[in-house]
Amino acid sequence: MSALLKLMTGTLCSRILGFLRDIVFFAVLGSSREASAFLIASALPNLFRRLCGEGALSAAFIPVFAQRYAQQPQTTARFLDTFFTRFGVWLGLAVGVGMLALGIGQTITTSSKWQTVLFLTLLMLPYLWFICTAALLNGALNVLNKFSLTAFSPVLLNLSFLVGLALCPLWETPHTQISLLSVCMVIGGFWQYFLPRLQLKRNGFRLKFCRGSDADVTRVGQLFLPGVFGAAVFQLNALLGRFFAYTVDDGGASFLYLANRFLELPLGLFSFSIFSVVFPQLSLLIAKAATRSAMVLLQNGIRLLLLLLIPAAIGLFILAEPILDLCFRWGKFSQTDIRQVVPLLKIFALGLPLFGLTALFARIFYAHKDTKTPVKISVYTLIAYVLCAVLLMKPFGVAGLALASVLSNALQWFLQIYFLRQKYSDLRGTLRIFRKLPWLGFILFGISLYFSANTLLRPSDKIRDALHLGTLITTSVVFYLILLKVFDKTSFRQLLSFRLNAGTEQ
Repeated sequence: MSALLKLMTGTLCSRILGFLRDIVFFAVLGSSREASAFLIASALPNLFRRLCGEGALSAAFIPVFAQRYAQQPQTTARFLDTFFTRFGVWLGLAVGVGMLALGIGQTITTSSKWQTVLFLTLLMLPYLWFICTAALLNGALNVLNKFSLTAFSPVLLNLSFLVGLALCPLWETPHTQISLLSVCMVIGGFWQYFLPRLQLKRNGFRLKFCRGSDADVTRVGQLFLPGVFGAAVFQLNALLGRFFAYTVDDGGASFLYLANRFLELPLGLFSFSIFSVVFPQLSLLIAKAATRSAMVLLQNGIRLLLLLLIPAAIGLFILAEPILDLCFRWGKFSQTDIRQVVPLLKIFALGLPLFGLTALFARIFYAHKDTKTPVKISVYTLIAYVLCAVLLMKPFGVAGLALASVLSNALQWFLQIYFLRQKYSDLRGTLRIFRKLPWLGFILFGISLYFSANTLLRPSDKIRDALHLGTLITTSVVFYLILLKVFDKTSFRQLLSFRLNAGTEQ
């Protein structure tokens, strides 16, 4: 329980600091061209961080390292030395080539706005090496039952970024300010790398340079390659969205980023905690051919996910403007900017349950040890997103990009259901859970929140707005629980207990 508590506490602290970082960032830079350029430039290293450090490579590295540590502890140090030597050299070469290409591209490009993007990306690219390596070092520490640094590692980056924002007033031009923030990202990445390496050293692993070969290192690469393509398609979707938005409007990338950030809180707190329980249990039940128990577990997972995400989506849709106004109308981020973000957040809120469902259903394929089908579906989804984006961004602007994201995710979910029917014989029975959801309760909750928001929320000063909004959200949560108690006692009990039981159907 202590490890779980550390991870939850670290995640909460990181998200609070990340939210504060965004508030200060937009207060200092507003929705300027420089702010959008920074967000696009930071998307590229973050894309590779999620692919290598936190995604497919981490998922391939941790099981192999855990098996080696359990079965051959005397050779584990050699495995780590070989792995991190190869990884560090190849990633360093990639970063060097990337910086050279960005430098050349900066001299060739005639557009000043894209020159800024290339320059900032060049400054931030060393962050990629630090953060990818740091994520793998933290994965090794987790196998050693060391979770503190993993939990609080993102806090280091946010603190470094906040220090940079505090120093921004010392520089007059937005260009020098975002250059400073880019350097602060690299510094934050260094500390995220240095501290876990130091802790590994204290646990007996010094990570020396090693030129030798190791069969398990090769096996990590073999496991990594199939998974990286599906992850790459997903991350490219987000990156393309920022590029398209920057093309439509100088502040478009900022508006799209900000609207997307509000989805990360419910997805991070609700969805991924449910996935972390469902995925290993579902894999085990499928391996045991316990089809009935697997179906019940999946039904309970879907039910709990939607019991949390549907009211969250309703709340974000109805309260989009007061929430954005309270949190982000500071400094250079004006009421006009808020009005640009509101429709984007409402569109994303409509798709919030879909985003959670597609992530959950993808794990059903992985539980069946099928990595190819998710890649195929991801490619179809990416093509659909690009087509919808091109068609919708001209008449609807940045809002068309948000709508394209929701529509492509809807297609992804329908494709997942289509392909799962061939593999999961009881899928039709599992999907009956949608008919058993308390839909009347959801509707009454939405109506109540809509009228309460119109009568209670009147813009005044920040303190009163915060009190009104906090009171409204609290009373709405209580009313939602009462509705569940009245219309669906099973859902009420499951939501309060946060239980996913494979033995009995909820």
